Amino acid sequence: MENDETRLDEFFQRYRAACPDIEPGPNFMPGVWQKIEARHNFWFVFGRLARTTAAASAALCLLLLLLNLVAPPQSRLSAFSYMDALMADHTAESLYYTEAIRNATSEDQGSPALQQ
Repeated sequence: MENDETRLDEFFQRYRAACPDIEPGPNFMPGVWQKIEARHNFWFVFGRLARTTAAASAALCLLLLLLNLVAPPQSRLSAFSYMDALMADHTAESLYYTEAIRNATSEDQGSPALQQ
């Protein structure tokens, strides 16, 4: 038992010799803050910004998902196929083109200059 205690005492003496006590002086806290600020390099700031951006993105996704689930069914688009949308597209432009083609064809057939 005494052998273990002497070995433990020797271990503590070696530890004290390897790690001496730091005497806090007037420059102790400024030195600590300089060491802390020295670690705040580009990658530290980038990592903190990346974590903040990821958290904000996750919150935004959850908000959009919640808004999508809460939205009333009338405001959602009904399920139309692409062909249904094309067939339902009767814009003024397409009507003007078809009228111009029909009018030109009927006038061309009745004109005496083209019948010769």
